[in-house]
Amino acid sequence: MKSKNFRDFDEFSASVRDVDAVMMLQNPSRRRWTISQVNVDGIDVQLGQLGSGNIVEGQSWSSGTLLYLPLSHRVSYSANGIDFGQNQFMALEPSCEFCLSTKFAHDWCSIFVPTENPIGDGDPPEPSLAPPISEVGRCRVTLADRQLAASAYSIVKEVIIASANSSRFETSPAAKSAGVELRKVVPLVLGEMQPVESNRPGRRNIPRSQIIYSCRELVRERNGRPIRVDELAATAGVSERTLRLAFHEWFGLGPARYLQLRQLHQVYWTLRRMGPEVGRVGDVLADFGVWEFGRFASRYRRLFGELPSQTRRRMGSVLSPTRF
Repeated sequence: MKSKNFRDFDEFSASVRDVDAVMMLQNPSRRRWTISQVNVDGIDVQLGQLGSGNIVEGQSWSSGTLLYLPLSHRVSYSANGIDFGQNQFMALEPSCEFCLSTKFAHDWCSIFVPTENPIGDGDPPEPSLAPPISEVGRCRVTLADRQLAASAYSIVKEVIIASANSSRFETSPAAKSAGVELRKVVPLVLGEMQPVESNRPGRRNIPRSQIIYSCRELVRERNGRPIRVDELAATAGVSERTLRLAFHEWFGLGPARYLQLRQLHQVYWTLRRMGPEVGRVGDVLADFGVWEFGRFASRYRRLFGELPSQTRRRMGSVLSPTRF
C-alpha cells in the first residue's frame, strides 16, 4: 500500500491520482493531509483525509470512470454547482471537466475503473472526447443511499487494511477477489446517477456553467493581473448578484473571495518556484497587484502557516501547477 502523510498541501495534491487538476486549500484546521492508495486488479482505490477544505478544478482521466464518495458528517460538498454529501456518490466520466469544492476538513474515498475493464454485462463504454465545461451531464451524483455507500466504503477500507498487512497484496489472488467485489458495486452506483443540475431557485437565462467558464477564461487571459468583480460580471453577461450566486454554487464562496484565494495561491506557487536566492518578495507581490503588503501577509500566513518571506527562503519546488 502506498500511504503517505503530508504537512505540505501542494505535495499532497500532487500525489492524488486519476485526475489532472489544480487544488487550492482553504480554511485549514490542521496542517496534515493523508492519502492511502491501492491498485486492485487494475482498479485504483484511494482514501483521503484532509485537514482543510479545498477547491479542485480540472479534468478526469480519459481512460476510465472515477467514483468519489464523501465520508465526513456535516460537511457540504459541491460538484459542478450542486450540493451533495455523505452517502452520495459523484461520478466523473472519462475526460470530464469538473469543479469539486469543500469548505472544511473532510475525508473521502474514490474508485477509478478503467474503460478497458468493462463494468457489468453488455458492451464496454465507447471512448469519449473531452467535453466543454458547459456539458455538465458528464458529471453526475446519486441520491443518498446509506447501504450502498456503506458497502462501497467497507470494501475500500478492507482493501486498504489488507494492503497494509501484505507487501504482495496488489499482485496476489486476494486483490483479484477484491476487484470482483468492487466491480459488483460500481454498476449499482452508476445505475443511480443523476445529471448534475443545480437545485437552487432563481432564473436561468444563462447556465451557471457558462458563467463560470466565461469568468475562467478572463482570469486566464489576465494571467495574474488584478480583476474586478464587475469585470467578471460584464464578461459573463450577468448582473453582479447572479455572478455571486453562480460562484457560491460552484465554489462555495463569492467571486471576490475566489479571486483573493487564487491570488494567494499564485503568489505562493511563484515564491516556491523562485527558491531562496532569487528575487524579492515585494516584487512578486507587486506583479500580482498587491500593494497592502502587511494585510496580504496576514492572510497569507493564516492560509499557508508561514509568511511569504519564509516561503521564499525554503527550497524551490517543481510542484507548482502549470494549468492554472
